[in-house]
Amino acid sequence: MAFREIDDDLWDIVQKHLPPTKPHIGRPRCDPRGLINGVLYVLTTGCSWLDVPAKYGTKSTVHRYHLELCEKGVYQAIFLDLLRSGYEIKKIDLSHCSTDTKAIPAKKGDQPAMMAIKR
Repeated sequence: MAFREIDDDLWDIVQKHLPPTKPHIGRPRCDPRGLINGVLYVLTTGCSWLDVPAKYGTKSTVHRYHLELCEKGVYQAIFLDLLRSGYEIKKIDLSHCSTDTKAIPAKKGDQPAMMAIKR
């Protein structure tokens, strides 16, 4: 799968959920957009963190940023915001969906509510 950097519209949504940058003490933090693109590069291409292109930051910086976003639940917030946005612009329609129930364990002992109805 070819990697594409995030565009400005997507960046506007993602940027709202990122943790604030730290105050300037010592080295300045890398560009958050570059770090996000570095994380997405690894996740999209399947390469290791060692292979992150230098234009996104060092491998350790990009990986550390990814771990920080995981710990703070940022990815879940971004996903839910993108999902809500998809519903609002009518790009997502779940009216015709199905669920594979093979992975859902059956309850033992009790009859399901539909089975309890006597004719």
